[in-house]
Amino acid sequence: MPRTNRPPSYRLHKARKCAVVTIDGRNHYLGPYGSAESHEKYARLIAEWRLQSGHVLPTTGPRRSTSTLTINELILAYFRHAQSYYVKDGRPTSEQDNIRQALRFLRQLYGASRAAEFGPVALANVREAMIAARRSRKLINKDVNRIRGMFGWAVEHELLQVEVHEALRRLKGLLKGRSDARETEPVEPVAEESILAILPHLSPQVAAMIQLQHLCGARPQEVTSIKPCEVDTEGEVWLYQPRHHKMAHFDRRKVIMLGPKAQAILKPWLDRDPETYCFVPAETSAWNYERARRKNALGKSVAERNTKPTKASAGQKYTRHSYRVAIYRACKRAEIEVWSPRQLRHTRATAIRQAFGLEAAKAVLGHTDTKITEIYAERDLELARKVMSEIG
Repeated sequence: MPRTNRPPSYRLHKARKCAVVTIDGRNHYLGPYGSAESHEKYARLIAEWRLQSGHVLPTTGPRRSTSTLTINELILAYFRHAQSYYVKDGRPTSEQDNIRQALRFLRQLYGASRAAEFGPVALANVREAMIAARRSRKLINKDVNRIRGMFGWAVEHELLQVEVHEALRRLKGLLKGRSDARETEPVEPVAEESILAILPHLSPQVAAMIQLQHLCGARPQEVTSIKPCEVDTEGEVWLYQPRHHKMAHFDRRKVIMLGPKAQAILKPWLDRDPETYCFVPAETSAWNYERARRKNALGKSVAERNTKPTKASAGQKYTRHSYRVAIYRACKRAEIEVWSPRQLRHTRATAIRQAFGLEAAKAVLGHTDTKITEIYAERDLELARKVMSEIG
């Protein structure tokens, strides 16, 4: 039977002679049928049902002297919230999977334990399990914060006392060199030679995305999602204003500047429906199909062996993953060290900082804090070396 958005009905439970509503397969008894009390409880449960996307929170809270809420019950309620909250453009964001991975360690160790009894020592034990699983230090710190975030959400919804969350905040993050957690290598800029080496091994769509990102320093998802309607072509410098971007939920405006070189690359891809994506995987699939036909040395048509790819099967939009995979495969074909789209942003940040300074790099990348820019842009060691050679 198809699922609808109609709320569960208020009805009479004949055996108990009281009002009842069934949510998630569980009966919630509301009191005497037709009474003001029962209608009030019903209205509250339906409001909660709508807020939690068709579910209700566990029936517990700080008003009870002993909370029976378990970690497993809390995880279930919180993840239902995450599934409706971490959504962009109608699709789940990567944060949903990040939360799932973080809570997996918590559930394995403390799933049946009472949530009210979970403290800093228990959280440290969960963190040790993450270290043993060879997760990186930075990722572990993020996952611990995700677990703390779940307990903060529980306090916000009056499922736990605030003291539980405050105690968990006392656990300090892992510092570099002070734990057995695995360290990751910093993301380095990619050499110009490596960029040029893979261009002959790419479709025109992916090659254009790489060159565009290299010039403007945008994030991978901002390049893959560009649409003609989001590009203001008036003036010497074009303005690309993505409707959906990483910081959109903070109500921040994102503007990416496109200079003459970037304009020349993007212009051929703007001649299409303004609301469609400029770079479409289906077109890449069709391009690969035609190239394979031309290169068929045996003269046997590829169409005789395979059906021509359709837009429905190939997709209407590149994702960060498909964009990264395309670059990975091109690096393998070119027989060079593999690099990722993220490194293109680092490359542009480093070049801008060396030529125009930190504030210029901050402005172009759209950062709100220069500390973030310093993560992306390497320090100008050549300048430091020159200074010290003269005065040191």
